[in-house]
Amino acid sequence: MLIKDTEEWANNLFEHAELGDERRTKRLIKISHQMASNSGSSIVKASGSQASIEGAYRFLRNDKIEANDIASAGFSSLLPELQRSKKILALEDTSTLCYRHNVTKELGHTGAYKQSSSKGILAHSVLMVDADTEHTIGLAEQHCWCRKDESFGTANDRKRRKYETKESCKWQRSSEAMSLRYPSVMANHKCMRPRV
Repeated sequence: MLIKDTEEWANNLFEHAELGDERRTKRLIKISHQMASNSGSSIVKASGSQASIEGAYRFLRNDKIEANDIASAGFSSLLPELQRSKKILALEDTSTLCYRHNVTKELGHTGAYKQSSSKGILAHSVLMVDADTEHTIGLAEQHCWCRKDESFGTANDRKRRKYETKESCKWQRSSEAMSLRYPSVMANHKCMRPRV
């Protein structure tokens, strides 16, 4: 998806974010606009000034701001466009985000076997696309997790484990979350959910 006006995009996406203070919402919009305008850049390079850099880092370190509140605002912003679409594709898959620097101590294993040393985060995402126009509407759901060390390498025990404890439950969790978030869309529109 190519964003032509990153400021308008950021405003549409996050203008209704409930972060406990209107100034936090404005800062989120500013950071999003700067990062989208400078994709692939660090916060330092995208911010442009020392004051913007400090404001961005204060925002990221603020304990009163919850990542779920930011995500919810973004997910909710899709509703008007979803309602206009006649047929929606809900494309979902799990991505592995691997890291090599010192933060990996806090992350989980991403490989399939015990001898794997790769560590990172798993993110199961659902991207909504208008099936008729092939226009990307946006990210409608995302669940991120780190595998716990004690559960790593337990794939052979999957037949004995409860469904709710398995990673494969993410597909059902995504459907349930979207049904709660977009009840009118899920009930009244033809929504196809191919796995990629």
